[in-house]
Amino acid sequence: MAALTLALRDDGPEEQMRAAADLLGALGIDVRADLGDLDRAGTAAQAAAPLLQTASLVGGDGSRWAGQSDGALLAQGRASAQGAAAFAQFGVPRLLGLAEALAAPGARMLDVGTGVAALAVAYAELFPTLTVVGLDVLPRVLALAAETIAASAVAARVVLREQDVSALDDEAIYVLGWIPAPFVPERALREGVPRVARALAPGGWAMVGHGKFAGDPVEDALSRFKTVAYGGTALNDDQAQQMLRDVGLTDVMTLPTPPGAPAVTFGRKSP
Repeated sequence: MAALTLALRDDGPEEQMRAAADLLGALGIDVRADLGDLDRAGTAAQAAAPLLQTASLVGGDGSRWAGQSDGALLAQGRASAQGAAAFAQFGVPRLLGLAEALAAPGARMLDVGTGVAALAVAYAELFPTLTVVGLDVLPRVLALAAETIAASAVAARVVLREQDVSALDDEAIYVLGWIPAPFVPERALREGVPRVARALAPGGWAMVGHGKFAGDPVEDALSRFKTVAYGGTALNDDQAQQMLRDVGLTDVMTLPTPPGAPAVTFGRKSP
């Protein structure tokens, strides 16, 4: 993974780059041919994120996201942002009324646990009339988010708040609310989901990202470990669905996602 990250970034010392290319070649990987037109920077971030996070964890500095290095946080944000385009293409058409709502003038989206705001920026870029409100509780992370936003072309449509989702008091304004359970502590999630539901506009959708627990003991234990190690909440499909039903949302469903991507469960506020 380290060799793949270096090859994708293509910015290391020449000898190091040759060694990385040799290793990938021995594994039958040709970065240029195999990745085609994929976003190289985004793919490099996806490869780097788990390495940086693991290094922080075993070094004793990463038991919570607040302990992660800036590099790990930025890599995780860039990796997460890769999901926005896929959701726009495959998820939005399956959710009643969402495409029209996201395209409407003045549309607003809530991004809980916005991190470095890479995902918020990605959504604002995909939907030209959308304003994204990003919440986070870590001042250092929000400082990185401000830099991400300032470097984008959508700075006027991404708003940051230092706020716990359990203290959210907005009402009936968001057409979409994103809640990544693996990055949100259980107390904040349990108290925050009802507040997100209240903050949705009539007909708006909540989406909860969570782990995939499909019955394989090793894979399930690994998913739970990764979630708990960084202070998040481990949910399976049934638990995520029940959480949304309990706050009165309807049309609750978990849509399939590609291997390596989190599961995503949706619920709609009655029009």
